[in-house]
Amino acid sequence: MKKFRKIAAVLMAALMVSAAATGCSSGQTSSGASSDGGSSTSDAGSSATGNESGEEYNVYFYAWTNPDNVVELVDAFNEQYEGQYNLVYQKLNDAATMTINTALASGEQIDVMTQASAIDVRTRADSGTYLGLKQYLDAEGMDYATLFSDSMEQAYNFDGDYYAVPYCTNINMVWYNKNMFDEAGVDYPADDWTWDDFRDIAKQMTSGEGANKIYGAMLDYGGPSEGGGGDQYWQLIAQQKLGAFSYYTPDFTATRFDAPEYKESLQFFYDLAMVDQSVVPISEYTTLKYNNDTNGMIGLYNNKYAMFVAPVYACLYLNESYGEVPEGTNIGMANLPRPVGATENSSITYTSTASIPANAPNPDASWALLKFICIEHPEYFAGPKAMHPGVQFEDEESTHAMNEIIFDGHPGLNADDAIAVMEQPRTLITKDNTHKEGQVKINDLIQADMALVFNGEMSVDEALADLKTKGDQYIQEDMAG
Repeated sequence: MKKFRKIAAVLMAALMVSAAATGCSSGQTSSGASSDGGSSTSDAGSSATGNESGEEYNVYFYAWTNPDNVVELVDAFNEQYEGQYNLVYQKLNDAATMTINTALASGEQIDVMTQASAIDVRTRADSGTYLGLKQYLDAEGMDYATLFSDSMEQAYNFDGDYYAVPYCTNINMVWYNKNMFDEAGVDYPADDWTWDDFRDIAKQMTSGEGANKIYGAMLDYGGPSEGGGGDQYWQLIAQQKLGAFSYYTPDFTATRFDAPEYKESLQFFYDLAMVDQSVVPISEYTTLKYNNDTNGMIGLYNNKYAMFVAPVYACLYLNESYGEVPEGTNIGMANLPRPVGATENSSITYTSTASIPANAPNPDASWALLKFICIEHPEYFAGPKAMHPGVQFEDEESTHAMNEIIFDGHPGLNADDAIAVMEQPRTLITKDNTHKEGQVKINDLIQADMALVFNGEMSVDEALADLKTKGDQYIQEDMAG
């Protein structure tokens, strides 16, 4: 635990500096604090301090993480709140919507609940299931955008209140097999490379035919929305250019699938897959289950392809518990390429978040735990999962300490190189979608149409026209309903 304690001290010092700069109070928030969008709890629950009776108050934390990975968290929280609160971890079977909804409806005490779905946060907030958190942030002088980024604030601001905070920000990067680059005599990706550079390198790194073909890259084509499905990476360029809520117009009354940014983005990835044939085709992607990031990393270090687009946490899958890493493996990490003409790096992210149920009996205890996990000490929960924290640090020392936790100790990865790349400046753009208008049907349509596109059964223009026509219809239907 020594390493965790040292890093915790560094991270806590950074938080105190940030809090002082924004007038943050060092005390517990008042349970009587309220906001226009916040939910209230019972007087008995709100007034409980956890130690009025001389006994510690049990705080129940629900997540799907292996219990072995939360031992440090439990110990650290219970040490800090000794005599007041006692953290009890409850493992969920998975992050599925039904699993979490069933737990929330069970009547069991839940003080903090986690989820991987952004739209589930919106649904639960709208139904009154979750407590508004702005009252606590305001009481401590905390600003959501400053803590978590402007893009995150835009996604999770529901009519002026917030019902979840991210405990991790899954930043997409490019992992590459240095041995393959060395053998091919191709330069490693530059810090300021563009998507055109990515395409050129992918073509250079592609060789062979049939079952022995080696591809330049592997990117997700999508997959089931729950249970570890893949991503729709054909949208990356459009997301980088259009920002959060990329497929909605600013007033959320129509889609933007007719925007030139979407045509550019889909055409680029179509050309990679169907013209250059330099990325793993959708047939192999599906058969080999590359939508699972574990399999994706295994394919990379086994020389099936030279580059792999995946979040920061993919380094975790170099650990031998996920498969035997060949001796001499040498994996590098690069920035997500820039759109051509862009002058700064940017990356697309998504989050997992934590919330307080509106019926939590002691919301002050819940807030203490939520703040501990997501803001004060991300090294205890996000860290062991090799996930980049949701909170943004104010100083280089704290950032570096967190990155050491994420990248150290993974066979075949040069941690110093990965940390150096991670600590370069970049704009983070969330793909989390918390607007319900047409979203479910649009996402299903995207999945269906892209399967046709990348199987050669639908053109780029036909797909975008279909997404525009039907997507606009779905939005209007939801708005009318």
